[in-house]
Amino acid sequence: MSSTMKQSGPKTFARGLRIMDALHSAGDTGLKITDIAIQTGIERTTVYRFLDILIREGYAHASPDKRVFVFNEMRFTRGTSLAYTTERLKPVLQRISAQTGDSSFLVRREDGDSLCVHRELGTYPLQVLSVTIGHRQPLGVGAAGLALLANLPQNDIDDILDINKEKLANYGGMTSKQLRKLIASTLERGWSAVGNAAVPGVLGVGVPILRNPDNPLFAISVSSVVDRMPLKRQHFIINVIKKELAAAHFQSTSNES
Repeated sequence: MSSTMKQSGPKTFARGLRIMDALHSAGDTGLKITDIAIQTGIERTTVYRFLDILIREGYAHASPDKRVFVFNEMRFTRGTSLAYTTERLKPVLQRISAQTGDSSFLVRREDGDSLCVHRELGTYPLQVLSVTIGHRQPLGVGAAGLALLANLPQNDIDDILDINKEKLANYGGMTSKQLRKLIASTLERGWSAVGNAAVPGVLGVGVPILRNPDNPLFAISVSSVVDRMPLKRQHFIINVIKKELAAAHFQSTSNES
């Protein structure tokens, strides 16, 4: 092997470390390509190539508009990453409920179930109080759980529906066939909507949080009484959720109908 080839490996590695160090120092605010290039002395085209690899390997993530890049702290805090993410998302839910006036929920996947790990109440007189922190139910019967389920690999979806098929009837008479239709609708529109299932008389909308698109673990939903949730207001709420997730450098689904 030539001396040039021997040197190129360490040099490449060093440049990657400089980019990671710049992102880490920037914290949650992240950096734009030009900022990274200036701070590291690396050409922008090279920065792009390194970022592609860092994002693919889970060391960094991009904002939804691909303009800002953020160091992924969770890559190095696996043991506490779930609690870390929950804490970071609590103020996001606070802002969502403040703007919508309705209850918002942070849900995490637990095998074939959804687990509510945080809830915020809004100012509207009628709030959804039956779903509290620690509440578990089959993945898919609530809006956040449906957003999670729809974005899992097909094999996982099939396994979860098979595991939960006997439980679904307890949630508004839900069936596996109906849930598959809801999954298809969720993927088509880019967000979930489900009513009269987890809680009678209540309709919720939700989106998954796609920091790991192949296996999302978290989702956010907003729920209220059915009469308060016409389609126009559902769109408004989804836009609020996506705006607040983007501001906190979390990625949700990209399409909106």
